[in-house]
Amino acid sequence: MLDEFPDLRLRALANASETYAREAFDAHLHLDPIKPLGLPHFLYDRYALWHGELLDSPTVFIVPQSGGIGGVDEFLKHRDQMRRHIDARLFVLLLEAVPAALRRRLVEKRVAFISPGAQFYVPEAFVDLRETYSSEPGPSSEQVFPTTQVVILAALLGHDVNDASLTQLAERYQVAIMSMSRAFDELEALELARPHRVGRQRRLSLRFGGGDLWRAVEGRLQSPVRKTRYVTGDLPLNEAVLAGESALARYTMLNEPRIECRAAPAAAWKRMARHYGLETAWAYDERRIEVQTWAYDPQVLSDNEVADRLSLYLSARHDADERVAQAADHLLEPFGW
Repeated sequence: MLDEFPDLRLRALANASETYAREAFDAHLHLDPIKPLGLPHFLYDRYALWHGELLDSPTVFIVPQSGGIGGVDEFLKHRDQMRRHIDARLFVLLLEAVPAALRRRLVEKRVAFISPGAQFYVPEAFVDLRETYSSEPGPSSEQVFPTTQVVILAALLGHDVNDASLTQLAERYQVAIMSMSRAFDELEALELARPHRVGRQRRLSLRFGGGDLWRAVEGRLQSPVRKTRYVTGDLPLNEAVLAGESALARYTMLNEPRIECRAAPAAAWKRMARHYGLETAWAYDERRIEVQTWAYDPQVLSDNEVADRLSLYLSARHDADERVAQAADHLLEPFGW
């Protein structure tokens, strides 16, 4: 996407930001210029906006056109206007340089910002990286982050996660080490896990499991579904597992739907659509399939190419169709909670 930045200064900043995130966290920002509809025109003149991914969350990166933001309080008003028009969890300021006085003010106001090679401060994700990484637990959000949810669901599904190292879990669930580190931070901040190290290795130590863990976190767990599409084309099950009503029909008495439903990781959707030649389906195309793109990879928790019971429950528990919502409730019966 970097070749889509016509301004040389912005292209250089995008390149530096991608490199910094990759080297520091093994993370890929996937920066893509956007111009959202509905924003006041002066904001387009004042800032360049880029969409991307950071720590498993949809993120808007805000770049001052002039290189500086002016007053922090004024910037916060502008950011609030953006929040009202753009659906993203994180809004991060990208700056080429951050003078000490501005840095203090941004941290004081808890404004997320990145200055490539100098500082990476995202308080919503408990991240403050300067020359070395240090984690400071902050106030928990209402819902946990996707990687945290994967670890919790894995434990509830009976995966052997306790005493596993951060690196082992990152590899097993196919996320960046930094994302798993942030999941550990969040679990400890919520007092769901104890700090635990063996030598220099950070290891997971959950305080409880089973029904106790489920009751402690159910209200913080969210539907993994980010978006639903209807497409035509051949999509193999080893890339996109059965989900929605198709998966419910495997676990419950719900009838198979007329249109098959699949789930795929949102981060891989563009690649998959190109690779398999998937095309947007017409409303009455009999060949169409429903594809949900998820905040995490459904494969890592799936069972025989069917979405796991708990992720499926979270995706369907509030469905407007009473048949689907009731079927979702039956998914929990084998756990005996």
